[in-house]
Amino acid sequence: MVGGKNRAEWGSRFCSPGVSAPSQDPDLVAAATALQETLERLRELVERSLHGSLTTRRQIERTAAALTALGPLEVEIGAQARALVGAIDRSRRLQEELTNKAHARALELQARSAELQFLMDALGNLGQETHRVAASFEGQTTPERLAAAAVELDALVARARELAEQAGTRGFEDVRRQVDSLRQQLSAARNRLTLSGGPARA
Repeated sequence: MVGGKNRAEWGSRFCSPGVSAPSQDPDLVAAATALQETLERLRELVERSLHGSLTTRRQIERTAAALTALGPLEVEIGAQARALVGAIDRSRRLQEELTNKAHARALELQARSAELQFLMDALGNLGQETHRVAASFEGQTTPERLAAAAVELDALVARARELAEQAGTRGFEDVRRQVDSLRQQLSAARNRLTLSGGPARA
């Protein structure tokens, strides 16, 4: 027989928060084990009743006692069979509950993955734009070129700020920190541009 401790361990392995399994009722393993053991006792009694030639008083009494004991065992088997059916039904409901929760989690994962991919793509594009602007204006000192660089850097800083806010709003704090770090680098580059003779920030 499976004890209460084992039933509790079974429940803790297969039940997560929000998923309940009746701890007072026999689980599937315990119910099946109990029924199997009672069936084995029934088999032994039947074999005992079939053994012997019924030619002595003792043999007749032993056979009668064995057959008499079959009644209570049959009642016990009926109750245990019903318990097993109930355990199977609970297991089925638990499976459905777990499957539904897993399906809902998969949909949540799909949606969150799409959100993350959107943010990472935007961050990648922002990084590429940053490298492009830095390369195109490297070594340029004319007022016109410095002014053009200032416009592009201001736009990139604004995009980085907006993207960081989006990441924070959607709960991706690690992405928000990455974007904010890039924004700070862009702001520092913009300040250096001003110190190099470029226009001040508006």
